[in-house]
Amino acid sequence: MPADALAAGRVRQITFQDSAVEILLERQNTLTSHQVLKSDWLELLIVGDVIAIMPDSEVLLLAPYQVSGVWPSFPYERQLQWQQFQSQVRHFFWQQAFLELKTPSLVPCPGTEPSLDVFSTELKIGSRRQKLYLPTSPELHLKKALAKGAEKIFEIAPCYRNGEMTSRHLPEFLMLEWYRSYDGLMTIQKDVVNLVHYLCEALRVQKPLAIRVMSVAELFQQYCDFKLQPETSLEELRTLAARLSVNVDSAESIDDYFFLIFTEKIESQLPAEEFIFVEKYPPYQAALARLTADGWGDRFEAYWKGYELANAFHELNDPIIQRQRSHEDLQKKKDLGKEEIPFDEDFFRHLEAGLPPSAGIALGLERLFMCLYNIREISETKWYSV
Repeated sequence: MPADALAAGRVRQITFQDSAVEILLERQNTLTSHQVLKSDWLELLIVGDVIAIMPDSEVLLLAPYQVSGVWPSFPYERQLQWQQFQSQVRHFFWQQAFLELKTPSLVPCPGTEPSLDVFSTELKIGSRRQKLYLPTSPELHLKKALAKGAEKIFEIAPCYRNGEMTSRHLPEFLMLEWYRSYDGLMTIQKDVVNLVHYLCEALRVQKPLAIRVMSVAELFQQYCDFKLQPETSLEELRTLAARLSVNVDSAESIDDYFFLIFTEKIESQLPAEEFIFVEKYPPYQAALARLTADGWGDRFEAYWKGYELANAFHELNDPIIQRQRSHEDLQKKKDLGKEEIPFDEDFFRHLEAGLPPSAGIALGLERLFMCLYNIREISETKWYSV
């Protein structure tokens, strides 16, 4: 780059006049016009060439444009919004005295969620060989931090899920997770509301019209005219699906029947402009959550503008029950024909050392950004795609 250049950028337009040439340059989404003396070689310039305007009207070719489809495509304004958004998210948690952590991106266990496919690789050090995975969530390592004594922690972590690419799914995405030990789900729910309101004000975008909290049972009653209970059986859900004309051909377990009914008849009907917390799930949907005194999974999910944004848990801290549920998850994985993965025994060792009563949440960062800026395709949040 010549130190004495008056301007530089990509040629967006060239206009030849009698004795001069007007060149329109683009740089960081800004256009500037420059007039230089006419010369024969300027006729060789094409739109897309990178040039510098020098003193005395001299033009230097810095890089020729030799391939199409690369420029112009950089979403500068969108990426500036994305940068400001992430900065404000971090600022919110720093203000609340949360500690930001960075967990590993190569792990012995990526998570045991039955429905998720994973990415794997192999560590090679001399004769040592170990299979490692890209995490589907930083959850296990963040809980290890809680067991070590951390109390208010958060992370914006890259997560990886194979086989997921839709208008709202990517195989690589960012997950915002935060945890509070010696606290519960009500505080996490308040965190979510405060975070959303803070971001709407900081980024000057529209807030949700209302905040609502509803139980899964209330939603089944409202949208399906069905009294869901913790002990509701697979046969009862199968009968309900038939009455509602829900296609359950792909269903193999009670989780599948619940998911298909909930997705088609409830999730799709939730008011888009309201921020809705859905709480108290059936026990087979408890995942890593404790059970309430009346038998429901003590967790919630958050919805806004048609997106499932977050999943929160009153964390299970009993190592015996946790190991049992993890075994059940891996059996479900096997039944679904998915890759078998090992336990993270170090995680169970931390549980056995004592995990304080805690609550935590995982929130899809791209999806929250999409809601704030009314973006319909998750690919619009990325510079690059697979």
